[in-house]
Amino acid sequence: MTGNTHLSLGVAAGAVAVGVTGSEDQVLTAMSMVVVSSLGAMLPDIDEDGSTLNNLLFRSIRFRSAALAIAGAIFVLLALIKNLELWVMYSGLYAMAVAFIPHRSFTHSFLSLALVTWITYQAHPLHAWAMAAGYLSHLLADACTSGGIPLFWPWKKRMGLKSLGVNIRSGDTFDKITGKVAMYGGCIALVWLFFRDASYDSFFHSALEQLEAVKGLLRG
Repeated sequence: MTGNTHLSLGVAAGAVAVGVTGSEDQVLTAMSMVVVSSLGAMLPDIDEDGSTLNNLLFRSIRFRSAALAIAGAIFVLLALIKNLELWVMYSGLYAMAVAFIPHRSFTHSFLSLALVTWITYQAHPLHAWAMAAGYLSHLLADACTSGGIPLFWPWKKRMGLKSLGVNIRSGDTFDKITGKVAMYGGCIALVWLFFRDASYDSFFHSALEQLEAVKGLLRG
């Protein structure tokens, strides 16, 4: 799957997380959950030099792995020196651990999913739902590709749906359609969640009042 498709799936997964946790009444919280879910959907590819996430973080840096390891070390040192919350140190340790690993290995496993979700829970329990949803969307999507992924790492056997006839190649038509459906579907779901309890009579009445007020100003 392409990075754009994973990002779109992250938005859709974020909408699911918002609905499951009942966070739609708090718009800022809901939107932050979508951001976290989108990050989670791209995070497994932190082990790939040309991934969307690495292009965002290290576009102008030649040695991505070294930069990620150094950034992780800085997080750990800051957490120790400044007595920051433990999740900061755990995040740094995770970054250092995945900096030099092969693509589609540890980060594409249930073990990494559990670890990242746990770290996020230390930072913000509600956001852990979003991170788990986004990360899981990436694993499920890559399980549909021809190469499969080592879901039960350190057991290196790659799991996938190829045996069931599901064989998606990155960048093909189905990949692109999946991304568009996920993005549009996620956005529509969020709009529905935000406004499903709204009183349409009150909404239109308020809109008409505002329109009349604008007309009055123009006439005046």
